[in-house]
Parts: sequence; structure tokens; C-alpha cells
Amino acid sequence: MITASNLPPWMTGPNAIYVGIYGYGSADYEERVMTIYSFKSSYVTKGLSSASSHFGGGGFVRWNTWGVSADFQEGYFYAWKPSFAETTYTDTSFFQDIAVTLAHYRNPYSWTYIGFTVASRRFAFGYGIPFPDTSSGAVKNSEPLPVPNSDVRYLSMGISGKFYLELESLYSEGRGFLPWAGGRVGWAQVSFESRDPLGYASGTGNTLCFSASLGLDFYASPWLSFFVESRYSAMKANILLAGLNPGYKEHYDQVRVGYNNASIKAGVRFTWYKERY
Repeated sequence: MITASNLPPWMTGPNAIYVGIYGYGSADYEERVMTIYSFKSSYVTKGLSSASSHFGGGGFVRWNTWGVSADFQEGYFYAWKPSFAETTYTDTSFFQDIAVTLAHYRNPYSWTYIGFTVASRRFAFGYGIPFPDTSSGAVKNSEPLPVPNSDVRYLSMGISGKFYLELESLYSEGRGFLPWAGGRVGWAQVSFESRDPLGYASGTGNTLCFSASLGLDFYASPWLSFFVESRYSAMKANILLAGLNPGYKEHYDQVRVGYNNASIKAGVRFTWYKERY
């Protein structure tokens, strides 16, 4: 029979259970940097940027100092503004983010944690990625050729965490505002795929990724809180391409893809909490 006397140490003490859901609105500004390598020259697209606003959400389950959370968001970009032209392209590109975190909290009453996160990020380009033309003059002069039907996918895993400035017990009276800082660093596998007119170009690369964030939670009550968060994240990878049409392969065979993303989120969180001794 399992009793409090024969439980392992991490299961003794307060038996606190948390179950919650949350939702948020987000505004993102993103710059993507792409470098095409060839034996003749390299072509760089800098400042290929766009903005989006979207909604996201997730949920979490936690028992004492261990918890699991999942987050999902999807957004559509307004338009891409490349650095090589004055034209702003209307676009139907979108992205999807999914992240799952296993967290260990400082104590049963704290939201400060260190964890392990697995995340997936996908870009699907409606308009396309600007690539150089296949003529040597166009490559040399960095003249663009938009390539539709392209996907870039990131699968990452690594260490994550949040540190709260917690001055009171988790659900004490007057809990109020809780500022925090967080981040994530890890390994990522990046895959690129593009169809006509490139042919069926694809490749995979490995890299490091990171993000840093600052936030503020406000607990109006034990079950209701509001939050705001600012985040910056970045990633870059080199990918050797295969499956290119011969006309393109003569001018380049690898690509460096990367992004810099700054976002602001604001949302609401509902938490069911139960404690027994």
C-alpha cells in the first residue's frame, strides 16, 4: 500500500496539482536572411522582412515540481519587403509553431523552472523565396527570381527555463505582478524543399538555435492571470541542395537559411489548483 511514509522524497510534502489553459494574441516582425552559394559568386537576400499578427494558445499539467506544457500558434504574413527592390510583395505565406516542454519547478509554489523543450517550426511560402536567375550576369548582379512552393522546417530540442521574481507564496493575497526572464538554447535540424522551377530541390542541415524573453504576469486571483511577453529568437543553417534542375545547378548548389524574429504577446491564463497534505 502506498502511503506518505513510503513515497519518494520528491513526492512528499504538499501535494499540489495544477491544470491550466491559456490564449494570447501576438504581433511578430521577422527578417529572413538567405545566401545562395555558387562556384561563380554568392547571392545574399538581406532584409527580406514581414510582419504578422495572430493568435496562439496552449495548456499545462503540473504535479508538485514536475509539469508538462504544450503551445501552438499559426500566423499569416502580410507582405514581404526584400532589400533588393522597392516592391512589397503581397504574400500568403504562413508559419506554424508547436512546442512541448517538460519542466522541473523550484518548489511546489513557484513558477520558476528549468526544462527540456522540443519544438517544430514550419514556414510555407505562398509567393516564394527570391533566388538569383541562372544567367551568370544575373547571379553577379544579384537579380532575383521568385521561387514558389517552398518550405523551410526547423525541428529543435534543448534546454529552456524561466526565472520569476517571486516574493510571496504562489497564491497568497496580494500576489499581483510577477516579472520574469526566460530563454531557450538547443540543437536544430533544418530542412529546405522547393519545387518548380528549381526542379525538386531539397536539403538538410544542423545548427544551434536560441531565444530570449522578458515578461510580466499579473495574478488577479489564484485561477485568473494575465501576461505580456517580449521575445527575440534567431537561427541560421547551411544546407547542401540536391535535385536541382541542371540549369540551376550550374550556378549554385547550397543555401544558407536563417531568421531573426521579434514578437510581443499578451494573453490570459486560467488555472485550476488543488492542494492536499
